[in-house]
Amino acid sequence: MIKGRKKGESGQVALVFIASLVIVIGAMALLIDGGRYLVTRSRARMLADAAAITGVGVLDVVEAGQGNFVLDARDGGARDAAKDNFAKNLEDSPDYADFSLDSVQVLGNQIRVTVTGRSAPLFGSHWGLNYSATVVSSARAGTGISGEN
Repeated sequence: MIKGRKKGESGQVALVFIASLVIVIGAMALLIDGGRYLVTRSRARMLADAAAITGVGVLDVVEAGQGNFVLDARDGGARDAAKDNFAKNLEDSPDYADFSLDSVQVLGNQIRVTVTGRSAPLFGSHWGLNYSATVVSSARAGTGISGEN
């Protein structure tokens, strides 16, 4: 027996170690789920930006020939180009996230794209916490000369 140790103090280190281990595992779970949320947010932004940039590249050729830079709003035009780009880039998205194209609006020489992303938790679902992170990202792109900032 070690001198100076009182009776009934054995096992204190084990309790402190177990409590610390629970805290560390909980912090790691939050860190990983938070990282998944950040990746989902970044991916939603990228999908919206890429779709908007692709859609803005589809000009109405007849109007552009007359000096009026407007996007092609007909079928197969800017809206469809943005949707096709979204579908193409969606294939490279992580498995734990779900993305949807909410809206594509063609307004003269601008296009606005809105994407929603949902990320499922990795650890929370194992502990009975049913939550998911939802992000909404919008992008706007324009062509020609605009007076907006």
